[in-house]
Amino acid sequence: MSSMEHVDVLIVGAGLSGIGAACQISMACPNKSFVILEGRDAIGGTWDLFRYPGIRSDSDMYTLGYRFRPWRDAKAIADGPAILNYIRDTANEFGVDKKIRYDHRVRQASWSSDDGRWTVEVETKSGAKNFTCNFLYLCTGYYDYENGYT
Repeated sequence: MSSMEHVDVLIVGAGLSGIGAACQISMACPNKSFVILEGRDAIGGTWDLFRYPGIRSDSDMYTLGYRFRPWRDAKAIADGPAILNYIRDTANEFGVDKKIRYDHRVRQASWSSDDGRWTVEVETKSGAKNFTCNFLYLCTGYYDYENGYT
């Protein structure tokens, strides 16, 4: 039997987009509950997964960075470790790192028009878990994080 938890907003992914979304929600809607589900065991998404020599952003960080916490480094085309630190520092500064549930892999999401909410099935190391939410925010990017670069 799986457990059930309800939040107003469920964010899937603790990379650049997921952390940005969580920070925005915490500032704009402080009375709304939210959780970040991260399938891996670390924050950072792409910038934690890919660690090959020379990894960097193809976009300048003044554009890619958060408007609410602008990129301050002199190097606009940042390397992977600098971007990962930026994500971690932002999550910590805004307290959203405490909302991350690591090793929570979303397996299915279904919408109920009758209830006006999502039911999200999650796989964890300790078994299945279900969440319900009013708003489901998918911030997973396009990489297959289970396999990395293949």
